[in-house]
Amino acid sequence: MAGAFAGLTAVVTGGSSGIGAAIAERLAGGGARVAVLDRDPDRAADGVLAVAADISDDASVRAAIQRVVDELGGIDILVNNAGIGAQGTVADNPDDEWARVLDVNVVGTARVSRAALPALRASRHAAIVNICSIVATAGLPNRVLYSASKGRCSP
Repeated sequence: MAGAFAGLTAVVTGGSSGIGAAIAERLAGGGARVAVLDRDPDRAADGVLAVAADISDDASVRAAIQRVVDELGGIDILVNNAGIGAQGTVADNPDDEWARVLDVNVVGTARVSRAALPALRASRHAAIVNICSIVATAGLPNRVLYSASKGRCSP
């Protein structure tokens, strides 16, 4: 299939629904071989490699990335899309909630990128895309924790 992504292999975290599913669909429509890493891979679109992965768990991430490399032959594009939200003020969210959200939204991005780096370094077309939110620069009421976790993408 000809297209902007023809011949490339892409990985999309959180790609079974929402924005991630739309990204996976666009990449596949542009000719890419697409793997979706998700806690619920059964919801992934047809035509993608759906791989179960929990980005808060290093072993899960490494196994998922290895499966992609083994089955699709490498990785050219990594889209870090997976994330979770939280509501409340600074005072509302206890430390364990801060740790949970930051682990997925911030550390999870680094965890997946780190696992994919060997394959990306072998690609002549390597790219990492981190999906963010407008709340990184324009906070919303009762979304302080989510906003803080998305600040990693601020300009």
